[in-house]
Amino acid sequence: MRVARVRGAHRELPRACPGEAPAGPRRIAISQITLAEARRLAIHAQLLDRTRRPSAATILKTVEHLGYLQLDPTNVVARNQLLVLWSRLGRYKLADLDSLMWKDRAFFEYITFIAPTSDLPLHALRMRAVRSGEGPYARRITDWVGRNAGLRRHVMARLRKEGPLPLSAFEDRSVHSWTTSGWNADRNVSQMLSFLIRLGDVTVGGRASGRRFFTLAKGWLPRVKPLRPTAAARVATERALAATGVATLQELRRVYAFGRFVTKEALVRLEREGIARQVEIAGLRGPYFVLSDAHATDSDRTTLLSPFDNLIIDRRRTEILFGMRYRMEIYVPKHLRVRGFWAMPILHRDRLIGTVDPKMDRQRGLLEVVTFHLERDAPRDRSTRRAIEDAVDDLAAFTGAREVAWPRGIASSY
Repeated sequence: MRVARVRGAHRELPRACPGEAPAGPRRIAISQITLAEARRLAIHAQLLDRTRRPSAATILKTVEHLGYLQLDPTNVVARNQLLVLWSRLGRYKLADLDSLMWKDRAFFEYITFIAPTSDLPLHALRMRAVRSGEGPYARRITDWVGRNAGLRRHVMARLRKEGPLPLSAFEDRSVHSWTTSGWNADRNVSQMLSFLIRLGDVTVGGRASGRRFFTLAKGWLPRVKPLRPTAAARVATERALAATGVATLQELRRVYAFGRFVTKEALVRLEREGIARQVEIAGLRGPYFVLSDAHATDSDRTTLLSPFDNLIIDRRRTEILFGMRYRMEIYVPKHLRVRGFWAMPILHRDRLIGTVDPKMDRQRGLLEVVTFHLERDAPRDRSTRRAIEDAVDDLAAFTGAREVAWPRGIASSY
């Protein structure tokens, strides 16, 4: 694959030693790149430009680079975290992921995502902020947990003696119910466990048959010291930029695992030290930022992306870079859906060219393509069709399907 370097006058600047202030203000070189180059930077940063040999080692490296895998209960085809890895690694062994998760404890579940345990010092700062009641929601959590001290003691005591345990193992000993307009109203035991995870007291120690098994964080997770806020900002900003490839400050702040720590000050410091720099993307309002050693490759891959894939989870950024207006239609009435219930965007080379809406019939071993949609400017040649079919076939093999069924009249799309 040909490597495309970001164009523009740029001189590599020496990096300051950790903790050492830069000698003085530096002039930041600004490059100009095309929208296509920006897309390739994003795809490369998301590890989607080439297939990596699946193994426990590549699973670990992938998650550590991405920073997180979003958790979602929808299982129309497979869980989101499994699909995100499949899009990058192909047919990896689920046993390798389970071993990394529950045996090696290389990952841990926090709130609604899986994070590498190596990032625990960063997330420990988040836990400390909740314990300190920083912000209205954190104060509401600590107040409710405090008012239900009996339920908290019950949960912690059971876990200390018998954990890991499922949700059903605990009695609702709450004094004050959790009130909300959402579906968590009065689900007091579930909310207590969720809040104890946010506080860093409890973690998930296993999963079986769709159920989570909770355990005490102490003894399961390593003891770490939370990063200082300035260090957390620097780490998170650089990591977010590495995972996005090219982004505005606002887009970096929307990166799920890192965004809350990203600061303008950290980004400016990375610029001054020559670690990051500004770029202009033709036709777009910036400023955009890249790492100074950023590069991208021309990709000939075609794969499908989960609706919660890290590349496209920021819908505004997806529309700006790829020109696709993509929205999930899970809560849209069936007769009003355009792309489908679980429409998976098709990443073909450096473009999003359409969506495939698959549905897994596990009893019949059938992966059914319910809806297939191509963008107006998508290529419609035979090789593109074959590439899409191959991607769907590979998804079917990964999920254990023995057969793929396409909707009638599919040939009219080409």
